[in-house]
Amino acid sequence: MLSVSLAFGQNINDQKVTFDYIQLPLIKIDPQFSQYNITVEHAYQQANDDSTAVYEARRNFAAQAFEGAVAQYHKSCDSLDRIHWQNMATWQKQVDAGVKNPDGTALVAPIAAPYPTPPVPQRIEEPMRHSDFNEASATNRVNLEGFTQGQGEVEVTLIIHPIRSMRIGYKKEPTGTAARYSFAAIYVMPIGLRVSTPSQGVLLETMLSEKEAMYSLPSQETTYDHVLYMMDNKAAVFAQVEAHARQTVLTEVNTYLNDQFGFVKRTRTAEMYAVKSFKDYDYTDVTEAFTKATFALQAIGGSRNRSSAMTQLDEAIAAIETILAESDMSDGKARINDKVTGMLQCNLAELYVWKGDFNKSEGFANLALNGKGKASRHIKGEQAFYKEQRKRWEANF
Repeated sequence: MLSVSLAFGQNINDQKVTFDYIQLPLIKIDPQFSQYNITVEHAYQQANDDSTAVYEARRNFAAQAFEGAVAQYHKSCDSLDRIHWQNMATWQKQVDAGVKNPDGTALVAPIAAPYPTPPVPQRIEEPMRHSDFNEASATNRVNLEGFTQGQGEVEVTLIIHPIRSMRIGYKKEPTGTAARYSFAAIYVMPIGLRVSTPSQGVLLETMLSEKEAMYSLPSQETTYDHVLYMMDNKAAVFAQVEAHARQTVLTEVNTYLNDQFGFVKRTRTAEMYAVKSFKDYDYTDVTEAFTKATFALQAIGGSRNRSSAMTQLDEAIAAIETILAESDMSDGKARINDKVTGMLQCNLAELYVWKGDFNKSEGFANLALNGKGKASRHIKGEQAFYKEQRKRWEANF
């Protein structure tokens, strides 16, 4: 893909050239391998087992505690009963003996003491357990670009961990005279990634998505409405958060995996420079050099090592360097003055990047950087990109 847009400033044509290229990986996979397969480790199952074990232990402890409380309750009741029946026996003996109150009235029967409050079994809430992870979702959403799916070569292992540190957060959002409360589930859902090959062993083993993330829940008029909502929907909310979190981390894994190992097709818009008419000078050679540079950039996306563009790159570079031999930085009225020189140096810095000659690219970039005006600003804006491309190139060639 190629497109060119122009903007004019003094005698310089600032042209934005858009083209495709293949981004090289940061970690090189043995070139003999062209296939990969996705395997999944279900680490969340251990969390399920642990939660179940804790739940059963708490339930057993609660049952034992309740059983002990019931026994103590009956013991207390029996003690009160014994005291009451003893009092009743004493009362009956007195009545049978004709004993009366001082005022001559009959003795009143003793009243039994009330029983203590009976124990209530402790409610042990059953834990939320993670659902089975569908491995097909991993193979569908994680794709190593530049490779095809197969077996026995590059193994990409995903370790699906449980959700942890989940809590509900909210904030009050005034809406006119009323107010509403927005709610979100805040959680951490890490995922492990391991990449290996038969000849290189483990190339990468890391953990991703270890920061807090959020999943929006329905807003409510009061915080108590949310409590009522969760009473009816707690399991459904957990399932929704889990599904969302898993899809999100798969996307993150795919991006990271391809940044590290993939041959990803990218589109770049680079600023390239030509010259419009200035005095009576003829800039046909500059225009032709720009055209060659444009076609060279257009060919870059045809191969990983830029071999499809090397001939065009060499021709464009040679044309620009021939023009630069005429550079006169001290004469602002010269055909190749300081402004034109700086812009051509920017063009060479870009072209040498795609040729893989980063020393020369850096040399021309420094020349432009040491100048002034637009050329210097241009290079400052590109330095991070050029540095990244060098890192990727040197990891592979």
